[in-house]
Amino acid sequence: MKKYFVLLLMFTFLIAGCSSGKSTTSNSGGEGVKELTLWSVETDRKPFVEKSIEKFNASHKDIQIKAEFFEDEAYKTKMKVALAGNKMPDLFTYWSGETFKTLVDAGAVGDITKYLNQDASFKDNMLPGGWDAYTFDGKTYGIPYSLNSVALWYNKEIFEKNGLTPPKTYDELLEVVDKLNAKNITPITVAGKDRWPVLHWYAYLAQRIGGTEPFDKAKKGETNFAEGSFVEAGEKLKELAIEKKGFVNGFLGLDYAAAGSIFTSGKAAMYLQGDWAISEFVKDEAFAKKVGFVPFPAVEGGSSDQQIYHGGFGNGYAISAKTDQDAAFEAIKFLSSAEERKPIAEELGVTSAMANVELDQSNMNPLAYEYLTYISENAQGFFGYYDQQLDPKRADQFMNITSAIVGKSDVNVKKELESIQK
Repeated sequence: MKKYFVLLLMFTFLIAGCSSGKSTTSNSGGEGVKELTLWSVETDRKPFVEKSIEKFNASHKDIQIKAEFFEDEAYKTKMKVALAGNKMPDLFTYWSGETFKTLVDAGAVGDITKYLNQDASFKDNMLPGGWDAYTFDGKTYGIPYSLNSVALWYNKEIFEKNGLTPPKTYDELLEVVDKLNAKNITPITVAGKDRWPVLHWYAYLAQRIGGTEPFDKAKKGETNFAEGSFVEAGEKLKELAIEKKGFVNGFLGLDYAAAGSIFTSGKAAMYLQGDWAISEFVKDEAFAKKVGFVPFPAVEGGSSDQQIYHGGFGNGYAISAKTDQDAAFEAIKFLSSAEERKPIAEELGVTSAMANVELDQSNMNPLAYEYLTYISENAQGFFGYYDQQLDPKRADQFMNITSAIVGKSDVNVKKELESIQK
């Protein structure tokens, strides 16, 4: 697995482009003890993070971390309230890109540049492109903890029983959908209620059709999102969801957990999701053996390499600008270190953002090992999540529009996309 990290270091990352107030630090843990509150969305990795916190607390008697974990959508709301009320947690996980920059611009996030410059061994151990995800105007505000990629997962048992081959092209995907529907088998599960999983479908189609350049230009305002490849992507997504009935019935009302459970219970043949979903797949060893994966299919006439993946450094740790900066940085440095992220990579197949994580195959679920090995040997780059790379207003507009595209048969795709404005 050492080869895995050497190869990752050689990747060219094509990332497109995931205040004031009283500190929550207290001395409630005892005289001279700084208690730091951590808010985290790593619910699927909670046991691992909690174990890391126990280790940190045991070795830092003067600093103690107390953690709270939240599902994505609830967390977004909680963070908005915290920001508005000047009650940010001392430590927190957050998505990268423009989404994170809104917190930086509000003065809510601590600048950790000087700490990184004082610790070259830690700073230099980040995979290429990692620091860029959390750096603005030459200052770094966060530590990415994972490098993620979105793949098309499929149930090998369903495919084999029905004589199906995993799709390499989008036309093949539509053929598979037709054959599954003909046998009353749900082709694809997706969490439409949360919106961003539907946006994954749209973003992949747009990228496979036009590459990354159209998004780069539209993000900067040089063009708009009603250009050719964006409209074509919307039309293809509409065809899949409405005309082909590719998505599970009622998908617009399904949240992430419900949509995922449809796949893990064997009730849907395919599932487009990030590698973080492996944590759910491997809970049932028998089911994990049924899971296969392929890159998102190529679109005929498209301009993109199929080994460019939706993903990148989408999540990381940051600290409040109003907490004890020394103590807070010490905490997130520990939690994001190679040593603490190694068990997560081994057991759940989530790649650490740190370069020197040497994985032991004997500790890994076969599916996690297979996926990480495949990505290390084949991925040529990544393009970022649309809802993180865009400012919050356009990100929200985009998610609403993609929901409309898959939910209304009479929707005018071009007109909807023209409405995306800063």
